[in-house]
Amino acid sequence: MTASLAERVLAGDPRAMARAISLIEDEDRAGADLVQAIFSRSGRAYLIGVTGPPGAGKSTLVDRLVSEIRGAGSTIGVIAIDPTSPFSGGAVLGDRLRMQAHASDEGVFIRSMATRGHLGGLARATGDAAVVLDAAGKEVVIIETVGVGQDEVDIIRTADASIVTLVPGAGDDVQALKAGIMEIADIFVVNKADREGADALVSAIEANLALHTYGVEEWR
Repeated sequence: MTASLAERVLAGDPRAMARAISLIEDEDRAGADLVQAIFSRSGRAYLIGVTGPPGAGKSTLVDRLVSEIRGAGSTIGVIAIDPTSPFSGGAVLGDRLRMQAHASDEGVFIRSMATRGHLGGLARATGDAAVVLDAAGKEVVIIETVGVGQDEVDIIRTADASIVTLVPGAGDDVQALKAGIMEIADIFVVNKADREGADALVSAIEANLALHTYGVEEWR
């Protein structure tokens, strides 16, 4: 089964991709074998992480990124990390529901994953799920973290570029800038910029960046 499923994943079959990710999520041995079989065909996709506090508009930003990237002609996979349902143990599918406009686009594959108690903003299976989408030929993979707050920093070890979304008036901005989540950003997005305090938040971000020294090879 693993060999056949791997062939279908490498051919870009969306059903096979979904099945592969389910096996990985369930920690099935077949899932681990499949990742091993296709790993050599991964490494070509560009991975973008989108993170930020709850309510910062991450899903809206991802939706717009998908539209822009598809408009440029690239195929894209989205892994949306959702909270775990206390009833089913699966994902609360809020993120995927917001991206229904892309459901009929064969160049877009969207998968919601539950954290299943894993901390750090990602599900335990996120990295391997990204390998599946990469090996299946998706040129860009976007990973949207669950939005749990300042400890949500696992994305930096997975993504090539990390986007942190913030909104004005969502608590103490200075404290947010001191939090670990602010240390991982390659790109900052101030969402809902028509709100009062948006300019002050941008100034606070710029002041925070000025306090750090980054190498020429670093996004930040």
